[in-house]
Amino acid sequence: MLGPLAFIAYIDDSTDVIQQHGAHSQSFADDMQLHASASTAADVSGVRQRLSQCSADVMNWCAASRLQLNADKTEELLVGSKNNLTKLASQDLILTIGTETIKPTTAVRDLGVWLDSEISLKQHVAEVASACFHQLKRLRQIRRRAGREVTTRLVGLLF
Repeated sequence: MLGPLAFIAYIDDSTDVIQQHGAHSQSFADDMQLHASASTAADVSGVRQRLSQCSADVMNWCAASRLQLNADKTEELLVGSKNNLTKLASQDLILTIGTETIKPTTAVRDLGVWLDSEISLKQHVAEVASACFHQLKRLRQIRRRAGREVTTRLVGLLF
């Protein structure tokens, strides 16, 4: 098994494959993100084709490097203003990676933060609030069984 630095050195030449397609990438541990931009709605089709071809080449690079690209975990997020995203409604926005087809989603989780198409953080706030309410509900259940004093000490330990 490779350590983090050895793994980064091992996959370093993958960026050459990506740059050949005019795309950019970010790598986090064993995850990689590809991104490209389009200045107009008409340019989106070309970007989609470039990213599909880039993904196919990355998949081939992975196979040659004895790594596996997990297309099931691949997500596509289009980012823009509400007006610009509405203009794309009639376009084919599906990415193809090998035999998998990836449809755009409205939100993705990236390093613990939920990002939506408009970068409004509404999805992130909703997810954090939901997690907080879940924990408060659990604390209420503990308080009923253990009493208020124990619960107060427990909350003090948590924060």
